[in-house]
Amino acid sequence: MQIPILDYTLADIMLFFQNDWILAWVMILSGGLLAIWLLENITDPIPLLGSIFDLLVHIGTYVGFVVGIIDIFVGYVVWTVQPDAAIVAGVLILMGFTLVMRILAKFPLALVFALGLAVFGAATMYGLVQPLTNNALIMSAAGDVINFLISGKGLIIIGAIIFVIVYVISGLVFKLIELIAKIFASAPVSVIIGLAAIAVGVIVILNPAMLGLIAWP
Repeated sequence: MQIPILDYTLADIMLFFQNDWILAWVMILSGGLLAIWLLENITDPIPLLGSIFDLLVHIGTYVGFVVGIIDIFVGYVVWTVQPDAAIVAGVLILMGFTLVMRILAKFPLALVFALGLAVFGAATMYGLVQPLTNNALIMSAAGDVINFLISGKGLIIIGAIIFVIVYVISGLVFKLIELIAKIFASAPVSVIIGLAAIAVGVIVILNPAMLGLIAWP
């Protein structure tokens, strides 16, 4: 089955976003994902409407992670192709960072990271050691050790050791990242950045030159 988008090169994707209208709507729609928290709070007293916006905020948090990555990428495109449009690039990157942080703020990053490395480490150990069971010479010399390492008990112990070491070492760094994530994921910060992005998007449509945008190459 052919999926055309998978055949695009990075240059093709960058070229797609080199358009004022596309750039403006990326900012307006992405900004809406952030600013929707404002509407959620306003509509809370209205039973049906409040529930709808609660659901939209919940969905937007997860969709926003992907959108945030796209925003950062588009910000990079603007920064490299239109260096005079630093405000546009900066707002895109800040907005993308905020959208990504909203989802990361919901997870204990150090725990997820340590768990991921523990699973990867245990799987790697199994992949490296298991083929040794076919070597009669090695098995005769260290068969008990090898069988233990690839056993369920051995893999759990190895994974647990990796988990503890990584969790302790990375804990401080990720605590700082989680704090930054919670700040950017807070409703006031998200709404302000979202409204700013929408405003910049509207200016891009009406008067792009005001923000340093010139004709795209």
